[in-house]
Amino acid sequence: MFSGNVEELKPFMAVLLKGELFDDWEVKEAKVETFFELSVNGRLKKDFFEEPENITREFALWGEVKEIFFQTVKGKRLPGMFFVVLAAKKEWTERILRECGKEKEEAGAVLYLNIRYTAGKCRLVSGVSHVGFTMEKTLEYAWDKALQDFLKEKGITVSTHLE
Repeated sequence: MFSGNVEELKPFMAVLLKGELFDDWEVKEAKVETFFELSVNGRLKKDFFEEPENITREFALWGEVKEIFFQTVKGKRLPGMFFVVLAAKKEWTERILRECGKEKEEAGAVLYLNIRYTAGKCRLVSGVSHVGFTMEKTLEYAWDKALQDFLKEKGITVSTHLE
């Protein structure tokens, strides 16, 4: 599991809330506390759509949710806290599974990025939801490295010297 604090909060928040970097990641859940609490269950309500049979995914994408989230957190006062649980896009997950030789035994695994803001700091934590119980960590190590490489490539500096 990779865990670290975002070093430059303002640019990261701009990327998260106004940029497109995470737009095609699935939102598993999100919550923000301001003068009220907003909770988001990312599971799609397929009955809402005119043609629900054409909806092949189960969760909303961050690009579909972020504007609502942004409207809730913007203002003169910072939110008390927020968290967002995102799942890496399917193509990325499949590539990482292939690269570490787990495409068959771990098909259906989910790779997570947990983003938690509290007390003026933002922490990023990786996670993996395995198909079944395993003590084997190859997929977790591969996801941690891929995520750290991705963040570095996108200019997001994360300090792993935790307090």
